[in-house]
Amino acid sequence: MGAFVQELVSSVFTFVVYALIFAGVYKIFQMSTELGEIKDLLRDIRRNTDHHLNPPAASEQSPPSQSPDDLLRALRDQNYPLDYASDRAKE
Repeated sequence: MGAFVQELVSSVFTFVVYALIFAGVYKIFQMSTELGEIKDLLRDIRRNTDHHLNPPAASEQSPPSQSPDDLLRALRDQNYPLDYASDRAKE
């Protein structure tokens, strides 16, 4: 009878050890999934806040400063396609 109890305790102990190992492996995979999701969230947060913390440079926001005369001269020198509204006004 003593050998039977020893076998029973050994089997239960083996089952508990296997269950703990399985639970540990499951928990590791669960933690890695959570860490991946946290990493994605942090990446999204950084992407959304980079624009607010580092606005585009002033040169990117406004065209280079030129005098109004230079701008008018550049407009006058450009070749435009036919302006149908002005052609109709001439008729």
